[in-house]
Amino acid sequence: ENRIRVAERARGKTVLNLFGYTGGFALHAAVAGARSTDTVDMAKPAIEAAWRNFQLNDLPMDRAKFHAVDVFAFLTAAIQRRERWDIVISDPPSFAPKKAAVPAARRAYQRLHWLASAVTAPGGLLCASSCSSHLGKDDFLASIEAGVQQAGRQWALENLYGPAFDHPVLSAFPEGDYLKFAMGRVR
Repeated sequence: ENRIRVAERARGKTVLNLFGYTGGFALHAAVAGARSTDTVDMAKPAIEAAWRNFQLNDLPMDRAKFHAVDVFAFLTAAIQRRERWDIVISDPPSFAPKKAAVPAARRAYQRLHWLASAVTAPGGLLCASSCSSHLGKDDFLASIEAGVQQAGRQWALENLYGPAFDHPVLSAFPEGDYLKFAMGRVR
C-alpha cells in the first residue's frame, strides 16, 4: 500500500529509495512514470535483485541507478555534491530490536532524517518508515522533526500510516502495531 502511495505521486519526479532492498518503492515509482530512480542498499545481492526486477518489468534502465553502498555514506556524499531528489523514501531495518536499543535508535533515526531531508528538494516529499516495535509513533515522528530541523529545513506531516490490511493488529497484542510510514513535505 505504501509503495502505491508513493507511486501515485511519482510521475515526472526524481526518486531516491534508501534501504531499498530489492527496489520495491523505486520499481513502483518507475512504473508510475518517475523521471529517474536511485536505489541504495549496502547488500550487493539485494541491489542485484533490484536491478533484475527492473529488467523483468521492462523498465528503462537508463533512468534507474543502483548503489550497493552504506546509506549514511551515500547521503553524506550526495549532500557534498548538492544532489536533491523530489521524493526520498527511507525504509530501514529495525534500529531498535530490543528495548535497550531505543536511545541509540532515536539517535540513528534522527541522523537518518537529517541526512534524508538534506537531499530532499524544496517542496519535495520525505517518506519515512519504521519497523522498530520498541519505538512508538510519537518518538518516531519526533525523530523526523528533529532531524529535519537539524538540516535547517521544515517538515509538514501529510499522513501517518500503520500496518497494511494483511498485517492485522490483535487487540490482545497491541505491540503488533509497530509498522509506521510517514509522508510529509520538506521546505
